[in-house]
Amino acid sequence: MSSNSAQSASKRYTLSIALTGCAFAIWGFAQWLYGTLVSPFAAALLLNAGEIYLAQWVLCLGYCLAAIPAAELTRHFGYKSGVVFGFGCFGVGMFLFHPAAEQHQFYYFVAAALLAGAGLSFLEISANPMIARLGPVETSVRRLNIAQAIIPVGGVMGFLVGAWIIQSAYKHPATQLAQALVQPYFAIGVVMLLFAFVVDKVEFPPIAGERVNKGEHISQDFAQLISRPLFMFGLGAILLCLVAQVILLGLSIPYCLAFVPGYSPASAGNIILWSLIACIIGRIIGTAAMYWINPIRLLVFFSGSAAVLTAAITFVGGQFGVICIVGASFFMSILFPTIFGSSIRDLGPLTKTGSALLILAAGVGAGAMAIPNLGFATAHIRVMMLLPSLCFAAITVFAIAQHRAAAGKHGSQGPDSRAGDSTRAEK
Repeated sequence: MSSNSAQSASKRYTLSIALTGCAFAIWGFAQWLYGTLVSPFAAALLLNAGEIYLAQWVLCLGYCLAAIPAAELTRHFGYKSGVVFGFGCFGVGMFLFHPAAEQHQFYYFVAAALLAGAGLSFLEISANPMIARLGPVETSVRRLNIAQAIIPVGGVMGFLVGAWIIQSAYKHPATQLAQALVQPYFAIGVVMLLFAFVVDKVEFPPIAGERVNKGEHISQDFAQLISRPLFMFGLGAILLCLVAQVILLGLSIPYCLAFVPGYSPASAGNIILWSLIACIIGRIIGTAAMYWINPIRLLVFFSGSAAVLTAAITFVGGQFGVICIVGASFFMSILFPTIFGSSIRDLGPLTKTGSALLILAAGVGAGAMAIPNLGFATAHIRVMMLLPSLCFAAITVFAIAQHRAAAGKHGSQGPDSRAGDSTRAEK
């Protein structure tokens, strides 16, 4: 290959990697904008509390149901196809809010949530392992943390834009509120489909199109994965990570209103924004620290710290509990990508199926514990806050097991343990 051809190929791959990074930002923006607008949109459609809860739960259902189909798609057509399909699926789901508003039909609302959840599942199962495999295996966990750090940045923008849209929409008469809120959903759908089109037309590195050999069945992957104790431990850790996240964020506002004097619903809502900002800062600091500290060691420290802070919410409470919620969000920041990356790091050809099972476990954890609207949770908030502490403690045990396994495999220095080694590997 000539030098000009090599430079041209390098530029094409640089663009594809940049697009993958943009995908994480758009993904975070759309997910949080969607979530911010769901409640006022449901109120405009006069949905009752049970219907709103069902629509939120259906999002998790779509996330779970799409996991195995997403694995099959990426196995037979590659990671890139999964990213394109994920954005397309999410975009089509956003368009369904228009008939939901026009006809005031609840099943359109549910269908939109189902497709949105499926789209997110395809994105998780395609983009995460693709980023992890676009480089040396020794630095895969750190690479995934860098990519995942972009999601909450987009999430903050989505949250702020959503709040501005809600404020503007409520200036309309009540009868026009649903139509006013439909426009942002339509815009999300258009952006998602346009981005899917661009990704489809750009050339990606060969790993993005890697396919399994004919005759290989996904059930064979399941059998091999089940026989790996550390991977199965990772499944449990991912599930507990989502359980803790859903409880902590879902009960943050009720906690402020119930136990901290002076909080109004509006001011209590700011804790979600502060928690999201803390998550961004945590991911930036945590990812930077991975240049010098083994990611699994860092996971031990972050998960252990989150366990202590969430326990303090129950046993100390008050304004200090609010600080602990934000602090726990900081330490929760690197948990998901680090658990995910370390669980798939050595899977090789089993990576796609393994990623699907991890996302399936995450969906089960989020769906099973989508409890903020349940009476028991809101009536026993401080007791429920003990559950995240136990989840983080279990993740700490997983991280210790991973570190011991890596030490036994690679000697006294685990992968990614030195900045110089990892930097040279990436170069």
